[in-house]
Amino acid sequence: MTNVFEKHSAKLTGVWSLLTYEMFDSEGPDRKLLSKPHGDEPLGKVVISKSGYLSAILVPSSVLSPLPSDYLMEASDEALARICRRLSTYSGFMTLLEREDGGFLWHTMVEVSNNPNWVGKEQTRRVDYFEDNGEAYMILRPVKDYLLPDGRKTRAELKWKKIAS
Repeated sequence: MTNVFEKHSAKLTGVWSLLTYEMFDSEGPDRKLLSKPHGDEPLGKVVISKSGYLSAILVPSSVLSPLPSDYLMEASDEALARICRRLSTYSGFMTLLEREDGGFLWHTMVEVSNNPNWVGKEQTRRVDYFEDNGEAYMILRPVKDYLLPDGRKTRAELKWKKIAS
């Protein structure tokens, strides 16, 4: 398949802000919401450069209570664990493919991540891009299932709004 990033780069390049992060029991019209892992006010940004480099960071606002100092080395292990266990970051060049249904499939070859198991591997997302009242949005769905703490498999869905080109 052919990388079509250049063809669609005007739609995707820029800064995107996370609106919702939800976990469902399945896909389709009868799916049931199981979890909002980052609450009702998730924090997240995705930056996609004109060259196709992607950088993503997500964290629940609930874990960001202030630390006693600006220096992370002075924070307790407990305070760092509170933040870092819920933090997700990765970056790398992406390849964009067109799906038959009009959406996209993007693969990011991870170069840097807070999860060392992701480095050197691909993170793949199904992407549905749309515009509403002149605003650009995308819904990302990781192709891999996520696990809830109780072991149930879920399907993640993240809705993003473009805030800068």
